Amino acid sequence: MDANKAQADYWASPAGLKWIEHEHALDTAMAGMLNMMLATTNILPTDRIIDIGCGTGASTLESAQRVPDGDVLGVDISEALLGRAASRAKAEGIRNATFLLADVQTHAFSAHPFDLLVSRLGMSFFADPVAALGNLSNALNTRGKMVFVCWASVAKNPWFEIPKQAAEERFGPQPKGNPNAPGPSAFQDCNRVVDLMNRAGLSNVEARPVDIVLTPPGGVAGAARAASKVGPAARIMKAHKGSEADEVAIEHAVKVNFEQFDKGGNVRVPAVVNLFSCSR
Repeated sequence: MDANKAQADYWASPAGLKWIEHEHALDTAMAGMLNMMLATTNILPTDRIIDIGCGTGASTLESAQRVPDGDVLGVDISEALLGRAASRAKAEGIRNATFLLADVQTHAFSAHPFDLLVSRLGMSFFADPVAALGNLSNALNTRGKMVFVCWASVAKNPWFEIPKQAAEERFGPQPKGNPNAPGPSAFQDCNRVVDLMNRAGLSNVEARPVDIVLTPPGGVAGAARAASKVGPAARIMKAHKGSEADEVAIEHAVKVNFEQFDKGGNVRVPAVVNLFSCSR
């Protein structure tokens, strides 16, 4: 996994493992995003699907429910997240989902090609996205399609922007990083990603921003907790070796700002993701 060793190391670290700790909150928040993506795929009951960056398995298990006569392979670079995904599949009695630990930028998938590739937020972490997209095209059969979603910019997503501002108020402004560096918002520029997909030899490439709503559980307090523990605020906290007091202060500031999204006890956070599709 040398091609993306930095990502493998991150997802094995305490920061990456927070996705397990906050799995329910994050999966619930992103349920609408996942359903929107899968609704655009025209899945057939017999399809073989590969799910890239499957994490703790929500997207793999949902896909598996939609292909009762097919199967789904969830792939991730984190052994811990995959272990959790496999245990969820077993607990839910889902037998047509399996999981693979691999760096999809370099892994040879071509022996058993798939009908469809999907990914909920898992395609923007590659050291060499053109190489990864090209390799993943080899995972598809000749009629195969890719459909995946990635975050638009932090500025368009209060789920990220509000915790980021709270952390910067606590620790000071942060240096601006490379917006195209591997990470959650590396695919924020649709035009850039379309160019990457074309350079990878993919066909019928389409990309568009989609307005969605995040639906985190637990009211405003639950939403603030999840948004503070995973994302820009968590990364800033880690960089500054923040204390428990810092963590509490940031979460409180996020909670205050999230009050605007409270709809009778249910939190509804507006968001923007980019939806990409193409064929081999």
